[in-house]
Amino acid sequence: MLTPSHLLDVLLLPAFYLALGTWVGVSLVLLTRGLSGGPRALALARARGRLQEIGNQRLEADSELSALVALVATLPETVLLPLAASSPDDAGARRLAEAIIARLGRETLEGLSGTPGHPRHNSRRIAAMQVLAVAQSPGVTTLLARLVDERDPEIVGASLALLGRVPDQTAAAALIDALKHAKYTSSRIATYLDHFPRPIGADLRPLLHHPDPNVRYWGATLLSRHPVPGIDQDLAALADDPAPLVRKAAVASLAQIGGPALAPVARRLLADDTWFVRAHAARALASTADAAVAEEIAPLLADREWWVRLAVKESLQELGDEVWSVLVPYLDHEDGFARNGAAEVLQNMGVLDSLIVLEAVTARPSTAKVEMLRKIASAGGTRMTAALLERVDVRTRPRVRALLETLGLEPAGVKS
Repeated sequence: MLTPSHLLDVLLLPAFYLALGTWVGVSLVLLTRGLSGGPRALALARARGRLQEIGNQRLEADSELSALVALVATLPETVLLPLAASSPDDAGARRLAEAIIARLGRETLEGLSGTPGHPRHNSRRIAAMQVLAVAQSPGVTTLLARLVDERDPEIVGASLALLGRVPDQTAAAALIDALKHAKYTSSRIATYLDHFPRPIGADLRPLLHHPDPNVRYWGATLLSRHPVPGIDQDLAALADDPAPLVRKAAVASLAQIGGPALAPVARRLLADDTWFVRAHAARALASTADAAVAEEIAPLLADREWWVRLAVKESLQELGDEVWSVLVPYLDHEDGFARNGAAEVLQNMGVLDSLIVLEAVTARPSTAKVEMLRKIASAGGTRMTAALLERVDVRTRPRVRALLETLGLEPAGVKS
């Protein structure tokens, strides 16, 4: 009959030996990797040091290439590829890539790049891809475009990143195709297209008519950085797009590009049903730098959305001091947000400070101006008047405080 102690031995001893065996096995694996990786890490560090020395010599292109060829001739592949992957993307890196191709052979690197394998080998594949891309090896764009269709997202991402650095129309076409068919994160692909090293506006233009609104959005956004003649009219047509993100991108890009379509589109979208479209429309209309548009933007000080009100306040401030007369009626607006927003803009423009200091040092303050000050300060609240007292000169502060007292707006906590 098994006693409890015997039962405990039966259950625990196998578990103990299993854990011990696992620990020993893992330790041996880590030790083996450490022993094999140590010399390689040391060799890589030495190679990087030598590479730095060559760069510091400021050699002519041919001499530098010869020095690099001599260096890579002494290094194994296990060091060459990591060395290339960690090199800066400049003329020296291209010559290093050319030297590595001369050493290993273009076919070898293409085979390594294009052959799917276990993800743990991805770093070698990506390094080989980078060598070919940096050297602008013949056929590298076609190779990278093919790798975009792989299932491994790490390889796909690396291929797209490298395509973004190749100044070739085929590379741009591959990136645009990846965006159209959602082969990777859209924002990442758009980043590569945004910084593409050659004009691609004509290639991006068809994206404005793509059935997927996400693609239309990125097309409209990217064309602000890659404009082509007549694109403002295409963007203006997107102001009626059923997708609010597309309408937002259209008016935002028009603000960057400018042109006769900007103001009409922005005016129309001030009344859009979607809040972020209204916010961008306000900023776009203000980008015309025409102070007269303040009358059209100011009503949105009473918008129900905080982000729209913020965009309107910032837009009005950008238009300059000339808009102050447009804002004064809003100090009596039935909406508290509108009153407060108008007062804030007037304060940020310096109108409140200028008026109150001027009237405070005047023997007989103007009744009309004092009433305006009362409205501004009342709409802004005690925090605004306290901030005003903090800003004015210490010698003027008692008179400003006295004027605020007559308005019934003396703030607490500010020393005279």
